[in-house]
Order: sequence, then structure tokens, then C-alpha cells
Amino acid sequence: MCAPVPVAEGPFSKAKLLSAAADCALNRACEFEALARALSESASALASGPGEPTASAARGAWLAAMTVWQEAEIFRFGPAASSTQPGGENLRDQIYSWPLVSRCKIEEQIVSRAYAQPSFSSSLINARGLAAFEYLVFYGGSDNACSQFSTINASGAWAALGAGELAQRKADYAAAVAADVLARAGALARAWAPEAGSFRDKLVQAGRGSPVFATEQDALNAVSDAMFYIEKELKDWKLGRPLGFTEDCTTPTCPEALESRFALVSTAHLRANLRGFRRLFQGCGEGGEGVGFDDWLREVGSGDLADRMLAALSGAEAAVDALSPPVEQALSTDRAKVEAVYYAVKALTDLLKTELVSALNLELPQSSEGDND
Repeated sequence: MCAPVPVAEGPFSKAKLLSAAADCALNRACEFEALARALSESASALASGPGEPTASAARGAWLAAMTVWQEAEIFRFGPAASSTQPGGENLRDQIYSWPLVSRCKIEEQIVSRAYAQPSFSSSLINARGLAAFEYLVFYGGSDNACSQFSTINASGAWAALGAGELAQRKADYAAAVAADVLARAGALARAWAPEAGSFRDKLVQAGRGSPVFATEQDALNAVSDAMFYIEKELKDWKLGRPLGFTEDCTTPTCPEALESRFALVSTAHLRANLRGFRRLFQGCGEGGEGVGFDDWLREVGSGDLADRMLAALSGAEAAVDALSPPVEQALSTDRAKVEAVYYAVKALTDLLKTELVSALNLELPQSSEGDND
């Protein structure tokens, strides 16, 4: 069982905000580890007996795990962050590498059975993690996405796989992926554990002997950088690319850029991302209870900005809730609703990258420097 998130009382302090962010990151990591364990167990059952009952259970376990992971995506500071960031261990990309996903690479490894090799856990991330699992358990077709010149097609190796053999290999691959995800989930949860020497300890001790953060402001810069997930990944990649708003989409729309191409739950991912943002910005408790960046804004006399950001966040959540049919279908049948989500999120991120960073004397993350959209 994961401990409930403690809710701090009394006047605001930067130390309380850092502790609240750490407690929330720990709670999300703990919840995800439990669901990753269930995912691994369901994948093992699928590998032992491929069929619709075990496949359905594996799909359900993935959906449950992804619901929490998409909230945890916002907490990409410390061990989940890139190794170029303070305390970063690249654990996020090891667990979920989207948008770095290669269906062809996965299919090549189905043929080679690379997933059964001891070196699988150190292989390229674009054929591992939760994104690979989605393809393996949700896609039932017998085709592949590799070119005709690919070795698996040119040699006839893919075509030689019968339906039963293909299903078994996908199930075995999914089990290997889930076991790897569980190991990474455990590492992430341990990094946030309230123990001496953990990253949590280094974060909450910022400015008081932390070997990572010389000041509280340095630590808060790292935490605030994580909130920009909704500006780059959510707004630009999950919405802007499919809508054709980015330079790398050269057609009116690019549906192949949607996040969940096999489970078709991209809308649910957007909703969970915004819940994660609310946990960090407003408070991790029920209904936004607890210490968040909005409290810091009020402390420095920018309560109006806090209110406007919360209103913009509610507007973005409402726009996502209005996405019916889901984004995978709405992109072609009701584009205006998808654009409405994009611009609602943009209303929030415009405040995030201009007024908030100015009011709190924070630094823009490198990914947002020079971004004028």
C-alpha cells in the first residue's frame, strides 16, 4: 500500500513546496510500481496461455498502469529526468519512450527474439517500455511496418511466422517488456523513498547541505521545468503535430503522430497529463488540496495570476472532456474540437512560460527558450 500524500498546514514556504512535490512524486511512483507489478503478472499469464481472456486482462492492466503513468509524466525531475539534469537517471525514457517508438524495430525483434536475450534491458528504448507493450497486446494484425527491403521481409522470415507462432512471440515479448518496466518502476520508487541518500532527501534538503541543489531556488527551477511537459509534449507533440501545426508535419493533418495508435486512448492520456499538472501546480491531495506553485504565487502577491492559471487549467480540462468522439476520430471528423483543446492548453502554457516564470524568478527550461508560439 502506498502512503497517502501528506497535506502541509501553516504558512507557505519554499521548503514545504519542495516536500510536497517530493511526496507527490513518491506517491505517483509507488502507485505506478504496484500497477507495473500487476502488468507484469498479466503479461506472464498471457505468455503462458495466449488467448482472448489473458490478452484482455493484459490490455486492462496496461490501461490501468498508463492512467497513473500519464500523471507521473509531469514529474520528470530527479531520477525520471534525463541524465543531463540534476539527479537525472533517464528512468522516464526507460519506462515510456514516446514519441521515440519504432513499430518496425519491435517487429524485427519479434523475428530475432531479441526480447529473450540477456541484453534486452539495455537495447534501444524505441522497442521497449510501455509503448512497445501497447503495440504487442493491442494490435492484432499479421502485417508489419517494415519496408519490403527489410531483412524480415526480404528473407521471408516474417511471412513464415504462422498466426499461432506470431501470437506466442508477441506474448513472450510483452512479458519481457513488462518485467523490464517493473524493474525500472521499482528503481524510480526507491529513488523517491524517504531515506537518507535518496533523491527525495537531496531535493528537500536543497540549500541545507544538498549535494545536488545549492539553493532552494535551484531545486524549484528543476521542479518547475517539469511542468513544461504540458507545453512541449502535450501541446506541441500530442496535439500540434497531429493537427499539422508543426514543421515536421507537411500535410494538413498527421494522424500517425497521435500518441496512442493501437489502444486509441490518446484523449485519456491528455486528461491524465492535466491531472498530473494540477497535482504539481495546485496540490497533490483530493481536489488540489495541499501546497503547490499557486500558493507560492499568492505568497509573492500574484494571487490574480494563480487564479487565472487555475481557470485556464479548468478550461483545458473542459476542452478535453468535450472531445467526443475521441481525438483519434475527431482529428478527421471534428477537427475544431481538437483545435479547441490545443488553444485551451496554449492559454495555460502562455501564462506558464511568461508570467509565472517572471513572478517567481524562475528560469525557462532549455526546451522553451526562444519558443514564441
